[in-house]
Amino acid sequence: MKKLYERMAETGCIACRLSNQKQITRTEIHHLRSGMGMSQKNIKCIPLCVDHHRGSKCGYHGLGRKRFESLYGSEEYLLKKWMEEHGEIDWDEYS
Repeated sequence: MKKLYERMAETGCIACRLSNQKQITRTEIHHLRSGMGMSQKNIKCIPLCVDHHRGSKCGYHGLGRKRFESLYGSEEYLLKKWMEEHGEIDWDEYS
């Protein structure tokens, strides 16, 4: 997983890129929550900058899922767009 996380982080924030924003904070890995209980860990992930990951004004965890997705698209949509740019991921390799 570490190599995947590093690969994703090197590409920068997918939300910044799709919304034509300049990324000003470092990239973190956000684990998709779609269809999961809060105690579960999902291996699927997307690269988000600190602002879009944890920020109170535009971040997934700051705004909450519904508000974040109304602005940037669903987690699955962002993952799909990332994979269109950088290639498919064989998730079975990481499970």
